[in-house]
Formats: sequence, C-alpha cells, structure tokens
Amino acid sequence: ALALITLVYLISAIQLGPPMKGGNMTASFFPIATAVLMLIALTCAMVHALRGKPKTPTEEAAGDDDGEDVAQRRRQYAGLSLGAIGVIVLTAGYLLAFDLIGYFVATFVYVLLLSGVFGGGFREKWLSKLIAAIVITIAGYLLFEVVFQVRLPTLWSQ
Repeated sequence: ALALITLVYLISAIQLGPPMKGGNMTASFFPIATAVLMLIALTCAMVHALRGKPKTPTEEAAGDDDGEDVAQRRRQYAGLSLGAIGVIVLTAGYLLAFDLIGYFVATFVYVLLLSGVFGGGFREKWLSKLIAAIVITIAGYLLFEVVFQVRLPTLWSQ
C-alpha cells in the first residue's frame, strides 16, 4: 500500500516539472528524490521480508523465554508490527497534508506524532518531544528555504 501511495506521489512530483533547470534544483527535485529513495527502501524491505524464513512453532517456542516477546510478535498484521503500521499511516497522512495545510503544521504534527510512536506515547517526556518537534520543523525549513532555496507550501500561502 505504501509503495502505491509513493508511486502516486512520484507521479505528482514529476508533473511539477523537471527536477533540474539551468543547473539549479527546482521545486520538484526533493519530492522526486524523496519518492525514489522511498521506493528503493520499500523494495529492499519487501525483498528482505520475502527472503525471511518464518519460524516453525517449535523453533519459536524453543527460542523464546520471554512471554512479552511472544506477545509482541503476535501483535502483527500482515507481517507488520503496530509501530510500523503507525509509521506508514502517519507518513501517508503527512504526504497528503503537506500540500493542503503547508509545511509548518504538517511537519510539526508529523514529527510530534512520530516521537510519540517511537517514544512510547506522550505521558513521559512530553515537553522534550514538543521541543524536538519545533526544532526539527524549524531546521527543515531553514535547510530547504534558506540553504536549498526551495519554496515550501505554507498554510497562509494556500
């Protein structure tokens, strides 16, 4: 599903125009580069998943002494953990929201929610997660707008 979403994103990015013009990057450069890198990563993940040999129930029972590890493995859907599914859904939402609500809001919410997924929720260290989301959003803005001179969509420019 993520590969299909990324393909649609890549096609949309290609429709923006060529990634390079007169030796300079255009607005389509980073969306195209991101989509291509994402497709390469997805291909590697799919190949890795297909090569992986599933354990038989006896191997699984013999290799696991920790009941929590077994329970964690059982909470998988189509071979994906709940955390991986969360990242996929958040990334798809970010890609859709980026053009609709702009860079700042979409990136801030995306980074904040990702920190919640990877950091075990928001009950602990919520202030540091909030500060990290702000810093990453501002750093990304400075990188693209100032260094690369790529215009990012904003809520107020819609």
